[in-house]
Amino acid sequence: MKNLKNRSGLEDLGFDMSSGKFSELSAALHGWAESFYLGELEDAYSDEIAYLLYNMSKEMENIKED
Repeated sequence: MKNLKNRSGLEDLGFDMSSGKFSELSAALHGWAESFYLGELEDAYSDEIAYLLYNMSKEMENIKED
């Protein structure tokens, strides 16, 4: 059940990779990082968000999959 006080729902999210692969998540993070870096998505902190997402994608590449 969603927390009604938390309208964004972010605190209700979980991390479940049973339906995907870490390499796919890494590619998605890399894509989002590029979008922020290239200005396709804009925010006052676009460069910082791009940096964080890119480095998260690199870390995801290092996770060994079964």
